[in-house]
Amino acid sequence: MIETNKFNIKTVKTEKKYGKFELSPLVGGFGHTLGNSLRRVLLITIPGAAITKIRVDGANHLFTTLPGVKEDLVEVSLNLKKVKFEYNQNEPVVLTLEKKGPGIVTAADISSTDLCKVSNPEQVIATLADNKSSLKISLTVERGVGYTLAKEQKTDIVGEIILDAAFTPVIKTNYTVEPTRLGKKSNYDKLTMEIWTDGSIDPLQALKMAAKDLISSFSQIVDPKEFEEEVITLMASPNPHGSDISVEEIELPLRVTNALKKAGYPTIDVLIKAGRLDVSKAKNVGEKSLKVIDAWLKERGFTWK
Repeated sequence: MIETNKFNIKTVKTEKKYGKFELSPLVGGFGHTLGNSLRRVLLITIPGAAITKIRVDGANHLFTTLPGVKEDLVEVSLNLKKVKFEYNQNEPVVLTLEKKGPGIVTAADISSTDLCKVSNPEQVIATLADNKSSLKISLTVERGVGYTLAKEQKTDIVGEIILDAAFTPVIKTNYTVEPTRLGKKSNYDKLTMEIWTDGSIDPLQALKMAAKDLISSFSQIVDPKEFEEEVITLMASPNPHGSDISVEEIELPLRVTNALKKAGYPTIDVLIKAGRLDVSKAKNVGEKSLKVIDAWLKERGFTWK
C-alpha cells in the first residue's frame, strides 16, 4: 500500500513577509490536490487583526475635513485600513494614535501594547501641516477572518466611525508542481508553495494553520461529530463569493479609487459585472491600475464577467 502521508517539507526561503516551501515526494496527483487546497484555505480562513472602528477628535462623521491635516478623513481612514497588527486575543482592544505637527503621521505613532503590536509601522496615515496641527484617534482593533463591511455593522456611540475591515493576513499565495523521482519511480510530485503575508504572521505558521484547518474539516468525514444546530439551505446569493466588497479594498491610488466610485463601480460585484472593457473607459483608470485590479481579483478567486 502506498503511504500518501509521508513526505519531506523543506524551507527554501523564509523572511518576515515571504516564505517558500517544498513538499516531496508526493504520490502523483497529490501535488495539485494539496497545493490548490492549501492555497484556497490560506486566502480564506487564516485569522488576522484589523481596525474596525475609530473615533477622531474633532470629527463626528467620515466626511470631515480636519484642520491642519492635509488629507480628509476618508483618505485617513483608507490609510488606517492598511495598518496591520499582531494580535491573538478574542476580545477587541482599544489603541490610541496621538501626534502633533508638523510632519508625517505613521502607524509607528499608534500606542502598541505587549499583546497588540503594529506589524507595518512604516504605513503613512496622514500629514500634519504645522506646529499648531494635531491628530488624535481612538482605534478599536479586533481579530477576525475574511472581510467585514462597515454597512453591516452598527454603533450607538456618537462620533464612532465603522470601517470596512480586511482581516486576512495572507496577501498572496502561489503553488507549482513538478515531477520528481523516488528511487526508480518517477511518477511522484514535488509541490512548491510560496506565501506572502502582511508581516503579522510567519509564512510557515500560516501554512501550518491552513493544514490544520483542512485536517479539522476532513476529520468530520472520518469521525463525524454530532451537529445539533438547524441547517437551512438558502437561495443562491447574487454575490456567491462575497463580492459585495468596497473597491477601496484594492490597494489603488486614492484618485483611482475615487474615479471608480464616481464612474459607478463602488463594489467588487459591480466592477466585475461591468467587465474590464467598460471599467477601462473610466477617467483616471489606466492599464497599470487595471493590472493591479486583475491581480487582486485573481488572488481572491473573482473573474471579470
